[in-house]
Amino acid sequence: MPWVNKKECISCRKCVKKCPVDAIDMVKGKALILNEKCINCGKCIKICPVKAILKDREIVKFKVQSKLKALKGSLSENKSKKAKKRLIKSHIRQMKMQQKVLSETINELKRIKL
Repeated sequence: MPWVNKKECISCRKCVKKCPVDAIDMVKGKALILNEKCINCGKCIKICPVKAILKDREIVKFKVQSKLKALKGSLSENKSKKAKKRLIKSHIRQMKMQQKVLSETINELKRIKL
């Protein structure tokens, strides 16, 4: 599903007007894609003049860079190498837990009979 980078969105509403299924709302002056309505046609991505709407594969790259930037900020606050290593290990543990939750959720979703 497409995703809006709110920092880049200029509130032009072009994506709202172009969406064939009305899956984009404006919330606090920024575009918000309603995943339950979105048909993943990509028209919003093409029409956005500032490229604030990202494709799935771009979202992953954006979020990874965002997390790394935040972690680097936290690392710069710590002076000792030992504290930095502990912080990195802590982040790895948290992410592994999130990964496990997502994996188990996906498995449960696959078991749902409709």
